[in-house]
Amino acid sequence: MLAEDFEDELTCPVCLMLFTDPRTLPCGNSHNVCLECARGLWRNQTVPTLTINCPVCRATCSLANGVERLPLNLALKNMVEKLEAAQKGKTAKKTSIRKKFKCDVCEKKPAVMECVTCVVKYCEACLETCHPKERAVFKAHVVTPMEPVSNRECDTHEGQALSFFCTQCGVMVCAHCLLMGAHIEHPRISLHTAVQERKTQLQEGMELLKAKRNAVLEFTQRADASVQELELNCKQMRDQVKRECYELRDHVSKLEVKLHSVIDSHEREKCAVLMGQVEGQRQKLTIWSSLLDRAEQIVANEDGAVFLDVDTHKLDKQLRGAVEASVSPPPIANLSPGGLTLNMGAAISCISSMHFTEFLVPPAPADLNCAEVTSTSLLLTWNCQTKREGDRNTYIVEQAAYVLSEHQAEIPWKEIYQGVNRSCSSSGLEEQTSYRFRVCAVNSSGKGPWSQIKVFSTGVPRTPGDICLVDSTSRSLVLAWAGEPAKRTQHCTYVLEMSEAEEENRVAGNANVSSLWQEIYSGHWRTFLVGDLLPEQTYRFRVCGVNALGRGDYSPVKSFTTPPQTEEEASWPADGEVNDESQCDDVAEQSLNAPSEAENTIDENATGNLSCPMEEEDMVPR
Repeated sequence: MLAEDFEDELTCPVCLMLFTDPRTLPCGNSHNVCLECARGLWRNQTVPTLTINCPVCRATCSLANGVERLPLNLALKNMVEKLEAAQKGKTAKKTSIRKKFKCDVCEKKPAVMECVTCVVKYCEACLETCHPKERAVFKAHVVTPMEPVSNRECDTHEGQALSFFCTQCGVMVCAHCLLMGAHIEHPRISLHTAVQERKTQLQEGMELLKAKRNAVLEFTQRADASVQELELNCKQMRDQVKRECYELRDHVSKLEVKLHSVIDSHEREKCAVLMGQVEGQRQKLTIWSSLLDRAEQIVANEDGAVFLDVDTHKLDKQLRGAVEASVSPPPIANLSPGGLTLNMGAAISCISSMHFTEFLVPPAPADLNCAEVTSTSLLLTWNCQTKREGDRNTYIVEQAAYVLSEHQAEIPWKEIYQGVNRSCSSSGLEEQTSYRFRVCAVNSSGKGPWSQIKVFSTGVPRTPGDICLVDSTSRSLVLAWAGEPAKRTQHCTYVLEMSEAEEENRVAGNANVSSLWQEIYSGHWRTFLVGDLLPEQTYRFRVCGVNALGRGDYSPVKSFTTPPQTEEEASWPADGEVNDESQCDDVAEQSLNAPSEAENTIDENATGNLSCPMEEEDMVPR
């Protein structure tokens, strides 16, 4: 067995280092401490006495003969020396490592720290002078010790390892520094604890930085994706500009050819008129030239007999006749293409003003409601915002029949209104019929999305469906019935009436006498909890719808009997109210029959139910 196996037994309980000059305390348990640690225990007493407390068992030890006369534990000292001899090789290796590297600045003292960023080794003096951590330029630098902390020794107490951390001074110290050095009574923790605390703190900072880094990475990824999308959109826009400019040039080329053809036609027309005028004048010119030549020949003859012999009167008559018959030459036709002046200013200005416009289509209109209802018409109103100041919206309203069928989506929409007003009337409708409506807005940027589909009905409310029993107790009944589409319930109020069967039996054959019926509910809901009933009693119910046009027909009369009272129900409140209201809602929803497949295919926005099961909007009123 090696001496290292007894290292814990050879450690001083005060300095937590190997014993140095171990002394046995007279505590009754023969505990041992270093002589220097015993001196420190005696000096650190608040009130000086000739006793000290054993650091292990806390027993009082007498120092009548002084600390120096505590008995030496020779066996323990020999074992410590053997252990130190076994560790001598490690100490020598450590010393050689420390002496191997010198400070890169002064080149005299051994280097104790190295800046990984600067790749420079420093001694303690040069580190404080040349690489102060307070300066902003060095705050981000990473400075590490030249050797592991576990191998470093205290500079003040030779041979003592740095095994503690002084939290007040923020430095590593040995046990002797805490007992007799500059760090007496300073708060301290073990080196391992200090390392763990620093690691925990560093890890917390790392987690915070990782979160920031992840946020930045996410931002950069989104930014990169946005850049790629932007590049793609710009490329598409460039292609579109190139394509449309090519189409514009092609259109201009075709327009140029067309204008050239107009000019050619105009040129031919004008030239034909002008050539006709020239040809007529040329014929006159030929005749007149012939007369002039003959007259010049006669006048040039000097022989009077010959001149007189010629019939000059006839020639003179011809000359004068030609002068009187002739008219002035017509004016030359205007050779400029009159009426075809080309004005390119407007076109050039239009082309020069070509630019990108922001695509701001209007949002979907909201609050589509029915303001008025008649037997054959509905007045619709809605609200919508404008995307651009000064840009006015145009609205399109469409209408479609409302039916409970799997082919609901196949029913076509019909446009019933297009204009700038935010209200319109749909007339010519059938009585007691439901219709679907939707509206969208259009501006200079394009057509916006459709609004939520709403369902409205004409005329007085239709006859509600048969009343169904959803749940029952000995003192209450939960009833439900089918009626108008749920989106139109604000225009329809249901009136539920009840009568007792025993009272009706007194008036035989008068089941519908109004005096026998008592109104127990009036509201928009299509379910109701009837309370304060008697066990094993039969009650009759009927319901009708009421709106602004009047009261509709009553539903068929239905009879329901309350069950016998159970032991659990006997403890319930006497007024028949349900304690857990949410439980009543759950029972009502679960007990109703599920809607048919045809109802499930109805547009989710066109909510309405004409069968017995109630809709999601229907809850049991309180």
